[in-house]
Amino acid sequence: MTVLRPQLRGLVSKLALFYVLLSLPTLVAVESVILIHEFRQFMGGLAGGSLDHAAERGASDLATQWPHLRGTGGTDTAALGMWLDAWVLRLQQPRGGLTPDESYVLLELADVPLAAAVIAPNGNELARSHGDGHWTPEVPQPDEATRAAAAPGMTAIALPGSESPYKIRRTIAPLRSASGEPLGYLFVELRVPLPWHRLLFDSSFESPTVLGFLIVFGLASSIFLAGWVTRRLNRIARAASAWSRGDFSDRIGDTSHDELGHVSALLDRMAIDLKGLMRSRAQLAALAERQRLARDLHDTVKQKAFALNLQLATARRVLADAPGAERLEQAQRLTQQIQQELAQILDEMRASDAELPFAERVRTRAEEWAHTSGMALGFDLDDVPPLAEPIEESLLRIVDEALSNVLRHSGATHVDVTLRREAERVRLAIADNGHGTPNEPAPGMGLRNMRERAQALPGGRFALDARPDRGTRVTVSFLAEGPTR
Repeated sequence: MTVLRPQLRGLVSKLALFYVLLSLPTLVAVESVILIHEFRQFMGGLAGGSLDHAAERGASDLATQWPHLRGTGGTDTAALGMWLDAWVLRLQQPRGGLTPDESYVLLELADVPLAAAVIAPNGNELARSHGDGHWTPEVPQPDEATRAAAAPGMTAIALPGSESPYKIRRTIAPLRSASGEPLGYLFVELRVPLPWHRLLFDSSFESPTVLGFLIVFGLASSIFLAGWVTRRLNRIARAASAWSRGDFSDRIGDTSHDELGHVSALLDRMAIDLKGLMRSRAQLAALAERQRLARDLHDTVKQKAFALNLQLATARRVLADAPGAERLEQAQRLTQQIQQELAQILDEMRASDAELPFAERVRTRAEEWAHTSGMALGFDLDDVPPLAEPIEESLLRIVDEALSNVLRHSGATHVDVTLRREAERVRLAIADNGHGTPNEPAPGMGLRNMRERAQALPGGRFALDARPDRGTRVTVSFLAEGPTR
């Protein structure tokens, strides 16, 4: 028997590879849809002025802390840098940051999405946040600073940005003391890539996680399939191998209720049917051969023995008083013994009704009845598994009684006899095209006997369907059981 082991091109490997190949694009597609949706919501918040509002709030806060951050001499830039770093981190918070409830998209799109700087009134840069070393923000031009200085209060001014391949938004807000004296400018620049650019070119912390998940998922799927599916397939292969050798005693025995369990149950049932079919075919072949030999012996040897006996009898009459006539008498007796023994052998070789498969016994009974009654017959007989002798005898009695009732009461011209195997049950039906009965038929002895015989079978059921002008159908069904004879 060939055992189904996991192979490079086997079912287990193919399914594991299928899971991996299906999971990867599915994860990418789901992540892309979610990221694009979040990105659009975030950009909608920016279009509503979230970056400008954040710059205005930052400028107001910085102006309040300006004396403490610049020191007594007004030359301290380290404190300004620390304040800028802290402010940028607050803007990048997932909750309550630059755009409430959508700021976490910044962490997904860029490691350092924001840069900020404090610019003196003369345009010199005083301090800058610690950002990406590969990204240098575009500081405002003198004319842009002039526009910001002309803005009332601390109103932020949006500066020109960019759309592709990075979304760049720039804004500047004037810094003024409580007395209105200009202190400088707070500049902030946002730089985030488009979602497709991030997915295609930028790696993220999720990539190793996804790769690890796919590896673990593929290995777990292979182990599961090798230990569960392949084991069940091996049981099917083992049983099929035994069936191919003619051994139908081996069963798969898979009691699961899934698709494999259903297929296994069908295959087990097929093995039972094939065993019964082969037994029936073997019986029919043996009986046919015995019938052929019986006919040949009857037509040749028996006829010649009979002719020899006649010739010996004639010779005895002719040579009645001649010497040696008693020898002819002995030869005639031997010939008669040969005829008798040959007749006994031929009787034994002729098929007995009990030796036929049950379907053939039903056919034979019905054909004998049709020959006597002259009624037309129709057959639909399946090869059913071998039945116990008492079950077969009870069913044949029901067939005899049903056919007898057809002849006595139905006025039919045609009878159909059906024998079917339906799952675990066997159904026998005798239906005629007679006039049926207008009312519930009287429970006569024959009907009562059929019902009792049917209900005595394993799981036996009896049904009588007799309708006016639609004929009568007698149906018996029972659970199939193995032979006990």
